[in-house]
Amino acid sequence: MNDLLEKGLEWFLNQSTPVKAGIAVGIGIIIILIIFFFITMVFPSDSPLTGDALAQYKASCTVISFQELNSNPNKYKGQHINITGQIVQINESNGQTNIVLAVTPTATGWSSSDLIYVTYNAQTQFKIGNVVTVYGAVSGTYNYISSSQGMQTLLKVIARDIELTPLTSSGIVPLPFTSSLNNNSNNITNSQVNSNNSTNQTTNNTNTTTGIPV
Repeated sequence: MNDLLEKGLEWFLNQSTPVKAGIAVGIGIIIILIIFFFITMVFPSDSPLTGDALAQYKASCTVISFQELNSNPNKYKGQHINITGQIVQINESNGQTNIVLAVTPTATGWSSSDLIYVTYNAQTQFKIGNVVTVYGAVSGTYNYISSSQGMQTLLKVIARDIELTPLTSSGIVPLPFTSSLNNNSNNITNSQVNSNNSTNQTTNNTNTTTGIPV
């Protein structure tokens, strides 16, 4: 290995100045591209999209079942997806929206066991009970504590667009539970549930696996 490095260095030193400059510029560009690639992987852009950029992003999103996504979140990390569900919890503060979304419809409403955690870097007009379609990228998992179901590790999606999706049925879809999110530096939500699904209570967060503040 050392011999190869020495021969490579010797060859480089024997080149003319323009060739050396070209090689140095090429290596610099490659290094910058590699750094940019890893930065985008670790810190994906989360700005809302509009216009042609949104249309292109939507075209890149695929529909993947919750069961498939939840079986191996790391496999789909960075994958652009679109997924529809009902908002069972929402918090909007400091220009950011955090949503717990029930994504599996059932005969009586939406399954309270099939949940994802969505972050959106803008405020919205949505409320608990709305059915929305999320276009975003899988970014890992988020630890979530529900008083009705205990600790859950939810698939986390960074949304680039969220759209209200009208229901085809005129019936009211019952919520599995209702509560609101609260933010602090540790970022885990503790939801409180009541018997008639009408009172929202907020408790403090304790931990997160993603490191992204909510």
